[in-house]
Amino acid sequence: MLLVQYLNGLYRSNSAAAFFPMFFNLVIPGVGVYLFVKSLMQTQGDTPINMGKALFLSLMMSLIMAGTNIAAYQHIYNNKKEIIQDWRSLQYAAIDKSVDGDESVLLADKAKQKSTLKENFEVKIGPSAFGGFELMMCVSTGMVVCLIVFVWNYKQTS
Repeated sequence: MLLVQYLNGLYRSNSAAAFFPMFFNLVIPGVGVYLFVKSLMQTQGDTPINMGKALFLSLMMSLIMAGTNIAAYQHIYNNKKEIIQDWRSLQYAAIDKSVDGDESVLLADKAKQKSTLKENFEVKIGPSAFGGFELMMCVSTGMVVCLIVFVWNYKQTS
């Protein structure tokens, strides 16, 4: 997601290219946890790896991935303001176009609705909102993949 936001040309149109950041935000942590748990299961040790240990180590791996993404986004948000500003202006234009085209909103309320939508947008692109979203996405993906891989490998070896 950060790479796409950094290049931000994909957000200029309403195309299927806007799907890729979210898709790879799920696929990359999923593949990482899959390979991690698979290697844990194949490691020969004195005691076999149990599900609790696999879940805990996958949780730590997911937290590290999420923390790295959050730190990178915060750096871009605070230090590369021109990237965020370009994306912000595109979204503001889309908000204006959407509200102006909505006939159910009274003419007197359009300015208020535009300002409300823009304030909500500012809150949602902030590092804290992105951080919460990224943390939930990485951890949930990591835990689900860990459980699936652990159970599948356990059935294969039993």
